[in-house]
Amino acid sequence: MIKIIIKSFFFFKIKSFLFFLLKNIKKKYKIIGPFYMPKKIEKFTLLVSPHVDKNARDQIQIKYFKVFFFIKNFDLNLINFLFKNRNIDGLLLNYLFL
Repeated sequence: MIKIIIKSFFFFKIKSFLFFLLKNIKKKYKIIGPFYMPKKIEKFTLLVSPHVDKNARDQIQIKYFKVFFFIKNFDLNLINFLFKNRNIDGLLLNYLFL
């Protein structure tokens, strides 16, 4: 069984990659998921003018999106397909072989 974890700052990139991936491998392999994890939000406060005005601040937030799914039965063709399509801009792909 393979667990594929997809992380990104952009939810649309995750959705488009999932559509591409599941369209190509859903016919031959048994897929469990996808499971959407809650988005993780990190908030930062930056001092704009640290010398005089301590009240002049900017607030920034970064959102992380995470999706994972399982593939039950796999073969060498699937592994070659996954590793060939692993370098996609804006996505971080992790493969766990269980």
